[in-house]
Amino acid sequence: MFYCHRTLKAFLQPMAQAAREGYDLTLRLPEQGSLADAGRLINGWIKGFADAVGKAVAAAIQLSRQAPALAALAGKLEARAQSQQQGAQAIAEASAALAQTVQSIAEGAAEASAFSGQVAEAVAKAREDGAENSRQVLAIGESTDALTRQMKALRESSLSISEVVELIKQIADRTRLLSLNAAIEAARAGEQGRGFAVVADEVRKLADQTMQATQNVETLLATIQQQVGESGETADRMAHLVERGVELSSAAGVAVETAAADIGTLIGHVHAIAEASGAQSEKVSGIASRIGAVASESEAQLADAHALSQSAGQVRERSDQLLSALGRFRFEGHQQCRRMIEGVIDAWRLERIEGDDIDRRLVELCRAQGAIEMVCVTDRNGRQLSADVAPGHFDADGRKNNWSDRSWFRDAVAADDVVVSDLYRSVDTNEYCFTVSAPLKDRQGTLIGVIEADVNFSHLTGL
Repeated sequence: MFYCHRTLKAFLQPMAQAAREGYDLTLRLPEQGSLADAGRLINGWIKGFADAVGKAVAAAIQLSRQAPALAALAGKLEARAQSQQQGAQAIAEASAALAQTVQSIAEGAAEASAFSGQVAEAVAKAREDGAENSRQVLAIGESTDALTRQMKALRESSLSISEVVELIKQIADRTRLLSLNAAIEAARAGEQGRGFAVVADEVRKLADQTMQATQNVETLLATIQQQVGESGETADRMAHLVERGVELSSAAGVAVETAAADIGTLIGHVHAIAEASGAQSEKVSGIASRIGAVASESEAQLADAHALSQSAGQVRERSDQLLSALGRFRFEGHQQCRRMIEGVIDAWRLERIEGDDIDRRLVELCRAQGAIEMVCVTDRNGRQLSADVAPGHFDADGRKNNWSDRSWFRDAVAADDVVVSDLYRSVDTNEYCFTVSAPLKDRQGTLIGVIEADVNFSHLTGL
């Protein structure tokens, strides 16, 4: 029983050692002796597990590499979505303003259409008033013509009266002359002609009265003729004015008719504009509603793009977490780097560390090992003696940095052996790396420094 316990403990010793050194999946148990079957079974399980973890690490690295591009693409998508949302919002606001403007135009057109109806009524009333005015002017013209004819007739009658008065005047004058002759003859006759003289005197008086009456009639007739002449002239002027009024009324009637026709056409256009404006207002309102829906959809797309951008950032974060967890395992690449550093130390066989000499050695190491991202050497106290050496890069400013508080320095000194770190993301290259550090000793085994190399895990594994 004691033998079996010792045998089992010795059999499991490599697993305990591998667990202490970071879960080394390159571990292989012995497949000889009494535990050969168990060794083969466990080795098969470790190999399968190593393959699975290796694939998971490779997938996580690929995902981590794609995460920045995905995040950048998501950021661009979010920026475009935001720009589209802002543009859609601006278009929605403009379309809403346009819809309101078109609605105002439609309302104005409707008011204009209603007002055009009032204008049409006013034009119709103007036509009626114009026609009535024309009729009245024509009636005045007819009355004026009749008055003119009457004035002419009155003038002719007054001329006829003048002729009659002249005739009466001549008769009265002759009668007076005859009465004078009769008075003379009566005076000659003496007493016998006295009665005849009285008659002759009465005839003379009557002739004088007739003459006086005819003179009065002539005076009145002259006044009447003057007034008739003036009335005739006034009637002529009135007739001329009436004729001019008829012409103006006719012209006004034609103008009103023309204006009525034009206004009728205009009213038709106004009605058509009102109908078109109403239809356009409905269409623009519908378009504005659809644009508003597009703006809302753009806002939703912006929210989705923002969520996608956050998810892309989380992909990188989650992949880092996954690689941090998987980075605790050790693969064949880790062991290759361990053996590489051990071989370098054996080949150098340093007695002391000199700046120019160690820089040259590190440059040769970087040329030979393409997986190395950066390598340097410190003294036994952690003060950097070499430059920072990388493929195609040499930085002497790194000298005299103090790394005594870094875990890779402390662990290598404490373990007095090669130490391999877990995976981490390099701040310089943004690639996944691990650090291999080992103590440097002279031939007497005295610690003289520490070598530290950052190794690109992806390059090492060919990912």
